[in-house]
Amino acid sequence: MGFSGVDGTTDELFAGALAEVGADDEERSVPFLVALHNRPTREVFDRAAALLSREDPVERELGARILRELGPYGTEGRRPFTSETIGVVLAEIGDEPDPGVLGWMISALGYHSAHQALDLVLGHQGHPAQPVRFAVAAALPALADPELTEQRVVEALLRLAEDDNDSVRWYALYALFNEMAGIPDEHRRLWATHLIGQADAQRREEMSRIATTLADEADGVLRDLLGQAGTRTTRLPER
Repeated sequence: MGFSGVDGTTDELFAGALAEVGADDEERSVPFLVALHNRPTREVFDRAAALLSREDPVERELGARILRELGPYGTEGRRPFTSETIGVVLAEIGDEPDPGVLGWMISALGYHSAHQALDLVLGHQGHPAQPVRFAVAAALPALADPELTEQRVVEALLRLAEDDNDSVRWYALYALFNEMAGIPDEHRRLWATHLIGQADAQRREEMSRIATTLADEADGVLRDLLGQAGTRTTRLPER
């Protein structure tokens, strides 16, 4: 029996995982899907990849979710089918009409650090559907240059940090203040000042919570600036 607590033939696992995804319950556990993640065979990869072109969006979602986490990360930070996964997702993503499935495909690109897909993903930052914008915010840190985050990534995350949806905002804020590479502390302070200045009470409280996520070695001035955001009662003046 696998780590998910279920076992069976590959056919049985696919059938069970399809039922899990089709239930459309975010709180429901997905042991059959996890079991497939833990079975990184050629058969599982090929069947998951084939699902991306099916008519049924539930099947396409299942394919994307299997591919997203198929197999463990190796010593170089790659999963067993990373190159092939990026290829099949890029081949299908341009024709994907369902926002939910599109979000999972973007997420799969992020999980496989598909740096070549950065501009494609950035093109979805203003998508009207929340699942897509959420996926963009979550994926961008993994798609950016690991040595020096591109300015266009920063600009996208600053935009998403002011999104109407709190989940999108949180992922964008976390990325800005925890996952950007090669960015001077002064720039982060400017981002924080701008965002706090635009924020209402709820969003200032979110900024305060972001301060608790900073690494121990993070800039103390930034930590104080963010941490005190929730105590402000008025907006900062525009510069």
